[in-house]
Amino acid sequence: MVSLLFEQDFESMLRKYESSLDDKKRFTALVKDLFPDQAKNVNLLLMAYNMGIAQDIQSVSRINNTFAFRYVKRLMDDYGLSRVNADWIVSVWCSCYGNKVLGKICDISVQKQGTGPAIKEEQATSGRQYGDLFTYCRSSQGTGLAVSGFRGDNKRTIIFQNKSGNTPVVEIADESFCKEAVEEAILTEGIAHIGKRAFAECNQLHQAVLPVSVKEIGDEAFTECLSLKSISLPMQLERIGESAFRGSGLRTLSIPKSVYWIGNRMLAECLELDSISIPENVDRIPNGMFEGCRSLKKVVLSNQLNGIGDRAFFGCSSLDLLVIPDSVSKIGQDAFTGTNKQFIIQCSFGSYAEEYARKNKIKYQLV
Repeated sequence: MVSLLFEQDFESMLRKYESSLDDKKRFTALVKDLFPDQAKNVNLLLMAYNMGIAQDIQSVSRINNTFAFRYVKRLMDDYGLSRVNADWIVSVWCSCYGNKVLGKICDISVQKQGTGPAIKEEQATSGRQYGDLFTYCRSSQGTGLAVSGFRGDNKRTIIFQNKSGNTPVVEIADESFCKEAVEEAILTEGIAHIGKRAFAECNQLHQAVLPVSVKEIGDEAFTECLSLKSISLPMQLERIGESAFRGSGLRTLSIPKSVYWIGNRMLAECLELDSISIPENVDRIPNGMFEGCRSLKKVVLSNQLNGIGDRAFFGCSSLDLLVIPDSVSKIGQDAFTGTNKQFIIQCSFGSYAEEYARKNKIKYQLV
C-alpha cells in the first residue's frame, strides 16, 4: 500500500512540476518535500535521476526491457544497489513518468516493492558477456578506450558499455558504425565523445540515447540518418561538429545552453526540420547551417548572436520571417537566398540587419 501511494504521489508531482526535471536543485527539493519520511525511496529516485533517466525517457519512442535493464545494471554496478531495489525504482520511473505522464508505450510495469523482478535480465550471447562483443582501440582523447565495433549477431539495439575490464570507455571511434543496420544506440554514462561519422548513413537508426557525460559530437556523426526524427542532446554538451546531423530526419532540435561551438552545415538538408532555437553561448550561425531545410518555419536567435554565415538559410523555402537582434554585426553572402517569397526580416532602426536588408533588397520591418 505504501509503495502504491508513493508511485501515485510521484506521478502527481511529475504532472504538476514536470519542468522541474530540467533543474536538479528544484527537482531534488520537491522530492524531499513530498516524501519527508521516505529517505530510502528519495535516495533511489535521485540516484536514477542523476544518471539521466528522465532525459533518456523523454528521448525514446518506446520504453522496452533493454532500455530499462541498462539502468538496473548501472545502479547495481555503480551504487551497489540490490537487484530488487534497482528493479523497482527503474520500473517506477519508466511507468510513472514514461507511460503515465508522457503517454509512451511502456513494456515495464511496477510491482510491489520488494518483489519482482519486473525487468528481465539481458542474457549474454553465445556464453560471453555482452561487453566482450565490442572491439576497442585507444581513445583519441589520450585516456581510456574508444569503441571501434561490435561482433554481436544482433546489431539492431546496441547498449554501449562504459568499461572494458577496469579501463574506462570514453569514446565512440571514428566511422565505427558507419552504414551499419543499427536501429537503437544507447550510450552509457561516462562516454564523452562521439567520433567523426560514427553513425553516418545508418538509415535505420531511429533512436540515439546520449548520456549527460557526452561533451562532443564529431563531424558527420549522424549525417544521413534518415530515420532519426528526434534526439535529446545532453545538457552538458559543448561542441557539435560540421555536418553532424546533415541530411537526417530531424523535425526539431533543442540545442542545450552549454553548447558554445557548432560546425558548418550542421543541419543542412534536414528536409523535415521545422523549428529550432539558438542558445546564447553560440555567437554565430555557421556557414550553410540550415541550407536546404525546406520545411524550416521558425528560428529563434539569441540576443548574443554576432553573425550569420554564408548560405546559412539558403533554400529555406518555408521561412517567411526572422527576427535579427541588434547584436548581429555581420551577415554572409546568400544567407537568405531561396527563402519564402514573403520572407521579411524584423530588426531595429539603424541596426546592421536593416542596412543589410536595404543593400540586398530584402523586405524588412522595423520593430
